[in-house]
Amino acid sequence: MLTLLPSIVDGIAVHASVCYPSESCGLLFAAAGSDACTRMLLMENMADKLHAVDPVEYPRTSRDYFAMNGAKVAKAVREAEAAGERWLGVWHSHIDCGSYFSSEDARTFAPDGVPTWPELYQLVVDVRVHRIVEARAFCWDGRCFAPVATFPEFARER
Repeated sequence: MLTLLPSIVDGIAVHASVCYPSESCGLLFAAAGSDACTRMLLMENMADKLHAVDPVEYPRTSRDYFAMNGAKVAKAVREAEAAGERWLGVWHSHIDCGSYFSSEDARTFAPDGVPTWPELYQLVVDVRVHRIVEARAFCWDGRCFAPVATFPEFARER
């Protein structure tokens, strides 16, 4: 089961709050063989850049969509694995709408119903204008990304 150190919760919560009203995103890492997240890496949300270049292909902005640079993700994962870590998951925020696994998330992480990385946790953080409400983790259960944990500690004052 996914566990998050208080420093990971704080880092994600602060970044998600600073990025509001844009979605934020990043990667989660753990020691090989563990589900205890020991490191997170902030990633740039490329949604606005993609939208500016091709609004037909990328109709959503960072307000309701996130996109990471695939080459940077691959490099971060290679470096983590070389250092004895494993890629544990992806996190991103939802703006003013809840910590659920959306249909857009499903299209991103399980195109055509087939998960790209079925072993990864997907952590979704609910960000509101003045606070973080909570976060939920999802895992592929063979049919869909199902909720596996709720993290109310994201809602505490910072």
